[in-house]
Amino acid sequence: MTDEEFDELLAEARREIRQQHLAPPSPQDQRDNDAYATRARHTEFGACAH
Repeated sequence: MTDEEFDELLAEARREIRQQHLAPPSPQDQRDNDAYATRARHTEFGACAH
């Protein structure tokens, strides 16, 4: 693999990561995030804080 080919692969991977980063979270990811935040609140305050 030449340096040029490697640079192109690297640039492509970076573009892909940027696209994924800009995309809104999937419903499953959102549920996971909400569950994590809820667990964090429960742990931090010892009981449900909401």
